[in-house]
This record gives sequence, C-alpha cells and structure tokens, in this order.
Amino acid sequence: MDTIAAEQALRAGLTVHLVFPRGLRQEDGGLTPARRRRLAAASVHELSSASFRYRTWTCAYLADVVLLLDPAGGMGCLQTARAAVALGRPLLRPASGEVSATRVACWLAENSARVLMVAGCRASVLAGQPGADRGVSADVAEAIEGAVSWRDCLTRGGE
Repeated sequence: MDTIAAEQALRAGLTVHLVFPRGLRQEDGGLTPARRRRLAAASVHELSSASFRYRTWTCAYLADVVLLLDPAGGMGCLQTARAAVALGRPLLRPASGEVSATRVACWLAENSARVLMVAGCRASVLAGQPGADRGVSADVAEAIEGAVSWRDCLTRGGE
C-alpha cells in the first residue's frame, strides 16, 4: 500500500520521502531497480535497523499526522495506530470507501499538517481480501487529491 501511495503522490507532484529498514527492505524483498525507477523522484532514507516496526515508529515520529487505510486489518496497521497515538499524532482511520478528498483536506487543515504519513496494509494482507486492492487504490487517490488541495491552499497563503 505504501508504494501505491508514493507513486500516486509523485504523479500528483507532491514531495515524497520513503523510509526503509536497513537493506531497503520491503515485504517482498529489497527495493528492486524497476521499483526504484518508478519512485526516482522520491527521497529515499535507509534506517540503521532492519525492523519494520522501527520503520513504522520512525515514520509516525517524522509525520505531523497519520492517515491509516486499513481495509483488511493486520499487525502492521495496529502498530501504526499505536505509534500515532503514543507520539500524539492525529490519526485518521476511515473505513474503506469512506475516504474523500474534501475530508482529507479539511482534516489536514484542522491539524495544520505539513507532513502526512499515509500508511496501510501490506500487500500480502490485502491479497487475502478479494477486491480490497481496488478499494485501497481508490481511497489512496482520494487521499492524495485531498493532500494536493491542502498543499495548494498553503502555497496560495490561505488556510
């Protein structure tokens, strides 16, 4: 899900930072050259720890707010929610299909957000839920549209 969000954000012209565990690990292995080319405009950061849990907490720490898209459930999503709450980061966790660009833009504005963490299910968790990947793509698209709207508001000088 993180890759989907990063690719959509890059296509929308947003600044994207990707944080990876040591070895540029992803669930399905290391960051491949093909995937790296698709994400070439993003800043890539590699942690000293190979732990995905450490990555989750680092991302939540660096963010102003956390948007969690979790249609299938999973331990990683629970850890993201724990990190957001423990670190005092506003957490938006809408049900699948309940994400709208307007809702996201308003939430970002209410929280004066500058750094948004978009998190969600691992691909293997989504694979166990028929049709969930299509719903996630639509939800991510709405979230990115909301982020673009908020970014445009900020660059115009209004809030």
